[in-house]
Amino acid sequence: MLARIHTDHAHISTLLSVLSAKAQRLKQGQEVNLSVIRDVVDYLQRYADQSHHPMEDILYQYYLDKVGDTQQGEVHQLAIEHRKLREATDQLFDTLNMILNDAVVPRERLIADIEDFVQLQRTHLEQEEVRVLPLLERTLTDHDWQQIHRLVANKLVEDPLFGDTGDREFEDLREYLMNSESEQ
Repeated sequence: MLARIHTDHAHISTLLSVLSAKAQRLKQGQEVNLSVIRDVVDYLQRYADQSHHPMEDILYQYYLDKVGDTQQGEVHQLAIEHRKLREATDQLFDTLNMILNDAVVPRERLIADIEDFVQLQRTHLEQEEVRVLPLLERTLTDHDWQQIHRLVANKLVEDPLFGDTGDREFEDLREYLMNSESEQ
């Protein structure tokens, strides 16, 4: 389970780097493919917000139930952060769709929205990776992990971008990522 979470986090981090690079290009007055940005946000909306974060919420609640909710504000706070991330993702997705449907949105607003979104996501990932997941790994037993796996089974969906089957809706983004890796 932890391996899957770490892998998801690495994939999300890769996509946040794409968003960050796009924001930099926008800052420099260069054109960017907004469809790529929208596809990244769409993926985060559909996979991270609908599968990854709910799976983590179950894990974190299991931990809180096991150790008691006292002195565990950081772990408890993550479910609240997941809601904030979902709201930020929805808002950025709506802004991108407005632009792609020819609504006028100032470049500076789009840049700021992307940068704020990336920072929010990165701060959250760092907290989980550096502080919370190591705590859970030290605390939970093999039996606990078996119980958690059973509880999250319905949240464990195939990753539509990085998974083996690959969702057709993300073909363009997958191709973009493969081409950007070969250029580095």
